[in-house]
Amino acid sequence: MRSGLAAPSAPVQEATSPCVNREKTEWRQVRDAAIEGQALRYCTGEDCWSLNLASNTVTPIAMIPVSKRRLAQSGSLVDDKGAVIATATETHVEFCASGPSSCKKFDYKIANPPTNGVFPVMNEERTLGALMYRGESEASLPSFVLTYDLQRGKLIKQLKARDVEVLGHGFVIDDVLHGAALNKLGKLAVPDQGWTRIGTTDLVALHDKKQGAIVLQDTTTAKVKARIPLALQDHATWFTLVVAPDAARLYAIGSQLNEGEVVVIDVASGKVVVRATPTVCAAGTHRVN
Repeated sequence: MRSGLAAPSAPVQEATSPCVNREKTEWRQVRDAAIEGQALRYCTGEDCWSLNLASNTVTPIAMIPVSKRRLAQSGSLVDDKGAVIATATETHVEFCASGPSSCKKFDYKIANPPTNGVFPVMNEERTLGALMYRGESEASLPSFVLTYDLQRGKLIKQLKARDVEVLGHGFVIDDVLHGAALNKLGKLAVPDQGWTRIGTTDLVALHDKKQGAIVLQDTTTAKVKARIPLALQDHATWFTLVVAPDAARLYAIGSQLNEGEVVVIDVASGKVVVRATPTVCAAGTHRVN
């Protein structure tokens, strides 16, 4: 006589060699992704990989130490080397685009104190700057964004808002694209998500987790240049984006059911050109490091 109960599944074993998982529950975050020479290097947990950009093959490499992320600090902005390039207080902000002799100071007077911090930001070109002046939201006190033209040395505008990011030729303020004169252009194509600038161009790449796609958007017009489906089993799968130095290709590195897979996108055509993945863990095994 047969029982109606299914036999218990065998426990999943730890894989002994580097591989990537294909499970809904056991997956690892992508970390320390960067292009070095002719290779895209990245890690899934403690397993690290190198994608050869010419052959689009992925091979295991020695573990890359976990990098220390620089978190935004109230009152200052530092560059990639740790040098302070802007400072801010309750009454003024100072931007130093290219050393002490280039510093430009701007004063302001706002009634409520910045209980939740003051955060200066600049674009990569260091031609535009902004300040996030954050009031105490718990007490219903307003926050402000102040935008600056650093080439002309003048305030562009002060407005009630919470978040600002500075683009090559404009600003993103609370998910709305603005030109350099703070004229509204339109909303980000994918709200409430991070974006990645395509080199020094005016394009940004956004990850649409509802549609399972990468969106390329022109920040000077707010028009969508391309919407690129990733052919995912789970649309909400998160991807880490890395841009080639020449801005010709975009590399999207998956997690969850696509752990470690690299989707290579041609920016000009807005199409997926190839997919590459590390060795997948054998059935009944996984990596948990």
